Amino acid sequence: MDKKEENLIKKVCKEYGITQTELSKRFDIPRGTLGRWASEGNIPRGFKIALDLMLENKELKNKLTALKLFKEAIKELDKI
Repeated sequence: MDKKEENLIKKVCKEYGITQTELSKRFDIPRGTLGRWASEGNIPRGFKIALDLMLENKELKNKLTALKLFKEAIKELDKI
């Protein structure tokens, strides 16, 4: 059992601040199925790709926010 896969569902829930129930509703899959995948680590390939993309999207949004804040800080320094 791959440790990365085993914790991927929990990691996505933590990053997005949602429960496994909320995640299962977003993907329209039964909560029990998602829970089984989380505990067994046997995540279907397509769902794993979707979860990886969710994490990548979150990371990119965070970087974009940081860049926007940096841009605003530079504008403020120009005013000085």
